[in-house]
Amino acid sequence: MKQKGVKWLRYFFLLCLMGISVCTYASEGKRTLNGLVTDVEGVPIIGANILVKGQATGVISDVEGKFSITVSSPKDVLVISYIGYDTVEMIVGEKTSINVQLTESSNLLNDVVVIGYGSMKKGEITSAITNVKSEDFIQGVVKDATQLLQGKVAGLQMASPSGDPTAGVEINIRGVSTISASSAPLIVIDGIPGGSLNSIAPEDVETIDVLKDGSAAAIYGTRGTNGVIIITTKKAKQGKASLEYHGYVAFESIQKQTDVLEASDYKRLAQDPLFKDKISDEGANLNWIDAITRNPVNHTHNLSLRGGSDKTNYIASITYRKQDGILLNTGKEALTFKIGLNHSMMDDKLRVQLNVNNSTIKQDVTWYNAYLQACLMNPTRPVYNEDGSYKEYGTSYKPYNPVALLNEETDQEKWNQLLASGKITFSPIEGLNLSAMAAMQRYDSMRDKWNNFKYFTTTIENKNAEVTKWAAGSMDRTLELMADYFKAIGQHEFSGLVGYSYQDFERQGSSMYAMDFPTDIFGPWNIGTAQSTKDGKSTISSYKNSNKLISFFGRFTYNYDNKYMLMASLRREGSSKFGVNHKWGWFPAISAGWRISEEGFMKNISFVDDLKLRVGFGVTGTELSNSYQSLVLLNYSGVGQMNGQWTQGVVPASNPNPDLKWETKSEWNLGIDFSLLSRRLNGTIDFYQRTTSDLLSEYQVPVPPNFISTMWANVGKIRNRGIELALDGEVIRTKDFTWRLGGNFSYNANKLLSLSNDKYQRDYWYTGWTSSGIQQTTHIVKEGEPIGNFYGWKAVGLTDDGLWLVEGADGNPKLASEAGQEDKQVIGNGLPSMYAGLNTTLLYKNFDLGISLRGAFGFEVLNEYRMHWETMKRISEANLPKSVLKKPFGSQSYVFDSHMYHSYYVEKGDYVKLDNITLGYTLNLNNKYLRSIRLYVTGHNLLTITGYDGLDPEVSIKGLDPGVERKELYPTVRSYTVGAIVKF
Repeated sequence: MKQKGVKWLRYFFLLCLMGISVCTYASEGKRTLNGLVTDVEGVPIIGANILVKGQATGVISDVEGKFSITVSSPKDVLVISYIGYDTVEMIVGEKTSINVQLTESSNLLNDVVVIGYGSMKKGEITSAITNVKSEDFIQGVVKDATQLLQGKVAGLQMASPSGDPTAGVEINIRGVSTISASSAPLIVIDGIPGGSLNSIAPEDVETIDVLKDGSAAAIYGTRGTNGVIIITTKKAKQGKASLEYHGYVAFESIQKQTDVLEASDYKRLAQDPLFKDKISDEGANLNWIDAITRNPVNHTHNLSLRGGSDKTNYIASITYRKQDGILLNTGKEALTFKIGLNHSMMDDKLRVQLNVNNSTIKQDVTWYNAYLQACLMNPTRPVYNEDGSYKEYGTSYKPYNPVALLNEETDQEKWNQLLASGKITFSPIEGLNLSAMAAMQRYDSMRDKWNNFKYFTTTIENKNAEVTKWAAGSMDRTLELMADYFKAIGQHEFSGLVGYSYQDFERQGSSMYAMDFPTDIFGPWNIGTAQSTKDGKSTISSYKNSNKLISFFGRFTYNYDNKYMLMASLRREGSSKFGVNHKWGWFPAISAGWRISEEGFMKNISFVDDLKLRVGFGVTGTELSNSYQSLVLLNYSGVGQMNGQWTQGVVPASNPNPDLKWETKSEWNLGIDFSLLSRRLNGTIDFYQRTTSDLLSEYQVPVPPNFISTMWANVGKIRNRGIELALDGEVIRTKDFTWRLGGNFSYNANKLLSLSNDKYQRDYWYTGWTSSGIQQTTHIVKEGEPIGNFYGWKAVGLTDDGLWLVEGADGNPKLASEAGQEDKQVIGNGLPSMYAGLNTTLLYKNFDLGISLRGAFGFEVLNEYRMHWETMKRISEANLPKSVLKKPFGSQSYVFDSHMYHSYYVEKGDYVKLDNITLGYTLNLNNKYLRSIRLYVTGHNLLTITGYDGLDPEVSIKGLDPGVERKELYPTVRSYTVGAIVKF
């Protein structure tokens, strides 16, 4: 009782003091309060928001972190905030100046996440969206901006199956949802849907947000059906002009060479009675793979400048990238620049944004067969004759000289990619924004390929050079008009958005081919002199097509007390690609969130900091790949006489289908977000099911009444189910040392539910191809089965004389040469069902160490090279892999059978990669001229742990025939990078 009385006396005394202060201050009137905002290291924070709580009064800190604000009472509370930092509230009292120190936010709920046509705090998100910041990107050489995410996002399935610097990265989000269109997600760059990754430099990327489920992606309609990757580049911002340089040098080498027979093996086999008449020792001792590869030293330089006032600010950057390939005469050189400008007027009611990104790229495209030819070359053969000319080996059955292939052919592509946009935003009243955005993306390319003919074919003798020229161009135009409004009433927060989008796409191109020139000294630039042109054997072609997308869309969000959240969107979209009866489609979405941790019954559970349940449903669509598939198309065919003149005939090339429409993907998502142990452990779990109906595919139809025997129609259905888990936390956190650990896991099960209806029937079809020599399909697409199934014979043994035995339809073994179509079965699947990533960061004072691992599991890989060449029967044709010396299934014989497709060459593909290790040191100087220097070293693609016998189990995940390591491959590379980031 006594303690309670003392407590009330304290409150009374405090109230008296406050009353005296108020009376004194009231007699003095308003006053100005000066302040300084810094981070924990004393570095001024530019652009921090300083508001008087509950009032409209507010300012921002200047280039030195200073501010001045007018207050009217000692009871006023200042709210100081800045993105990425914890918000601070301070009572004014009698202070005339204050120093405010902001600390980096450990509350991930306040992180800003970019969603379709806007942004939200992470804690308010009700859909499956993952945000990755630049500090979490993988380091070192990457092919494009999306590879920065590799191993970082649950449910994002990525593959980089080629070491070619001109090749891209393959991406699926939550599996394959179509059987005829692309499964690649929509790329949005700075708000522009369909932005090209080639138009930006990875070094200019600030954040990447991945919209994975239907409720998040439905706002983008048909183009969001495979998920959406939103890339936000570095923006202009106010403050003192700052200059930043990021440069690095990369040392690259082939990750793994194909293990082929060496000269010593040839010499030994030449003494064996079985082979002495089939192979020859030509005196040399050569590693042909070494002869066509190199260890390039590549470099990248990025310079950016930004600054300006609170009214007008800017950013400008330029990036130069030089990437030589490991194969001779292959590589890529790019020059990219970016300009951004922001300007506000009318007391910040009118804002203008301009952004321009442009890339000019030159790349030397490899002759993909060169690596295979090097594998097949007899290691006792020399590259050159005694006079220095190339040794010629190319015949109808023996390999070509691969050094000549790479040196005597030039295949060069030059292109320019321009991405430009402008946006005007008008805010007439608080909470209301009216905006108009116009953008254009232009692509122009030219590709020239020429070679010395005799090194590339044996079908035509004594022809001097051949030339092929391509030219292509495209123009994408976008116009978007939007209005959004936000209103808070007590504990209720509402926001709404309505918009209109118009997109126009145009494509065109041409090509020319000629051969047999009087000289090859002009390269591709004297094509009219070719003998083939005079003989009428040269070819020329061209094309042009266009299509349009028009959309109306809206979104509504509601948040009550940061506890109950709702988001709903609707898009009405029309496409010129579809039939006259189905030009338009509806794409609705709804999602809700419940922050369970804010309920009263959770208050006593101290280890739970945040717990949110999410549920969402969304509908998206898939367009046709080509612009005119719903129409009757005509082709020229044959020549006949009409009225005494030769006239080219015209025949139908497709059947019309006025009912051709969107594929419709419906997706449910259930998610849980949690944060535990004072936010030391954070995680997300998502369960989803997506079903795509009205699959677009080509079906057999009768003729007549149809013009031709095939027609595009909407018939089938496919389903993907899966689970995703992401965890991250701080294992150790002290003053000088922090250990962060994060990981993600995803599982996806795919099933083709149907392919037929009452009008169109198709139970299955075969796809994939083994190429020359074997002439077999590799995969099957079948109702009730997953996409990606390998379909062939199951090898069960080898006879004593080296002939393959396979399992027959009756379960008994039979000679492979006697097996039929009825004996084939599913022998694997080329799509991984599971992906995982593990990332750890250790911070000690100014040092940092980051390690990333990733893996894929539950799939098989067809080793095409082994399938074609792992038999002694072909030793007279070319060099063979060393694995040919194995005796399969415990047999006493080598393989002497013909090369063929069966399960022995479909290997388990599971792998774990030590993907990235980065060690860095940051020196914070914070003087007038130099803010900081960061030095780092990185190793990329360092180690692959796998049971697969080929070069790399990370193979293509595209299309209906995934999981094949092609024999005509470009080997993957390992790189070591030394880099520096200097901020002035």
